[in-house]
Amino acid sequence: MTNIKNQNIGLQLSKRDLLKYIGMVGGSAAMYTTMQALNVVHASTMTEPPKITVAANVKKLIILGGGITGMVTAIEMSKKGYECQIIEARPNAGGRCQTSRKGSIIQDEGGEKQVCNFTDGQYLNHGPWRIPVEHHSTLYYCRTLGVALEPLLNKSSKTYYYSENIEGDFKNKRIGQHELEIDRQGNIAELLAKCAMDGSLDDKVDQETVELILEYLRGTGLLSRKELDYRGNKARGYSNYPGPGTNFGKYSEPFDLKELLKIKLGTIYETSDHPAIMFQAVGGMDRVAHAMFKALPENMFKFNSEVTDIAQDDDGVNITYKNTETGVVTNTRADYCISALPFPIVTTINTDFSDDLINALKAPSAAPAFKLGLQLDRRFWEQDEMIFGGTSLTDIPGHGFTSYPSSDLHSDKGGVLLSSYVWGAQATKLSNLSIAERNEFALSIGEKLHPGKFRKHYSGNAMSMAWHKQKYSLGGWSEWTARKRRRYLQTVLDGDRRIMFAGDILYSEAPAWMGGAIESAWLTMESLDKRISQL
Repeated sequence: MTNIKNQNIGLQLSKRDLLKYIGMVGGSAAMYTTMQALNVVHASTMTEPPKITVAANVKKLIILGGGITGMVTAIEMSKKGYECQIIEARPNAGGRCQTSRKGSIIQDEGGEKQVCNFTDGQYLNHGPWRIPVEHHSTLYYCRTLGVALEPLLNKSSKTYYYSENIEGDFKNKRIGQHELEIDRQGNIAELLAKCAMDGSLDDKVDQETVELILEYLRGTGLLSRKELDYRGNKARGYSNYPGPGTNFGKYSEPFDLKELLKIKLGTIYETSDHPAIMFQAVGGMDRVAHAMFKALPENMFKFNSEVTDIAQDDDGVNITYKNTETGVVTNTRADYCISALPFPIVTTINTDFSDDLINALKAPSAAPAFKLGLQLDRRFWEQDEMIFGGTSLTDIPGHGFTSYPSSDLHSDKGGVLLSSYVWGAQATKLSNLSIAERNEFALSIGEKLHPGKFRKHYSGNAMSMAWHKQKYSLGGWSEWTARKRRRYLQTVLDGDRRIMFAGDILYSEAPAWMGGAIESAWLTMESLDKRISQL
């Protein structure tokens, strides 16, 4: 336990107690900022919306942006009696929580138009696609709004690593993830065992610990119990699987350690919120956005409405927006405004914000993000290669990884694979290709992972999303540097007179996650409630 000690009075507080007292005095906004400073923001601690203490007395609240953050804000503030209006530039709700299915349209800014032709009710989640068990807030709305969930298989033992940018035996060859990972562990276990046996650890740990290490290594099943050598074993698997009678099978042979270490893929452990089993919405992740939309009155939304101006005075805020279809300009007024727009969008609007706030809104960097899905007419990865869910990784620039579907397992109708997911400079490069070139790139990767099968079973249907080329997103998410977060985050959290801000960027440990979008809405709602209570 880390103690924070007051040297003058000798008081010791644990981090937990400190956060408790800060939360009691300053609310969740102050507590969350302190959690970031102490680097203890991990699994979500917010399991349900905050309790709004001040009656609205029919105060009007304008919410900019009809994505997850905006809709959560409207759902909860409406319960307290606020008259909410959501202004959304797109023709639909959901923001970046989008799923491509038959008839969906993606239009890059200044680029080509795509119309989805996926068959058999199949889809691609090109926005959020995974829900960690730690994201209690997302699970809360799925549960309370009736969004059916199913397991997402984030890890599968039969998927592959493929490296081109190395030298040695495994250059341009696919290798099973499970075999590589067991071989790495087994060889390192053997080296540790030999160090323990030859006395190399004696000046580092006591003899009892050495014996416990050896006992542990013998129990892993990776080493021979007497010599403690790493060799073929049940954990690694078989080259010839056992059968009936006298068919006892044959263990597969481990790879050479030196050659294995040349492969740089799979060396970093996944963070704790990327376990083997996660969750997804049945039928597509946009079901979460649909459920939120249905929980609100339709007349609460102003769609196709692009905000052009924000002006405040002591009594309220004026919002000017233009209908993107008719060109009609409308002015509306409210007591308060919460902006759930991406910061790169907010900074293009004419405002009367302070210079400090404008600088703070410009501080995070928008992250280019690209996803591409291909529909295949046969599930050869399941039927021929025993891959159910999980991801295959390559070191080919622009690929990132291929994710296999966790829905409709064992179906005879094929499936849609997330065939490329990258962000940053590689996302920009890939998105600058034509649609045909993007698809060809993904097919070439798929053929390296699954020779002779990927092109053969490609249905001709594909969809790709470049979030940084979407007019009302300009990025998959935004990110702070540690220095800029320390300098500017609190300025954004404080807002400016009658306007406050929300969005996944304010949950800086979880940008791009629905949980970050939801909990930032809860944080801002509570801050607004506290502000009104002090009037």
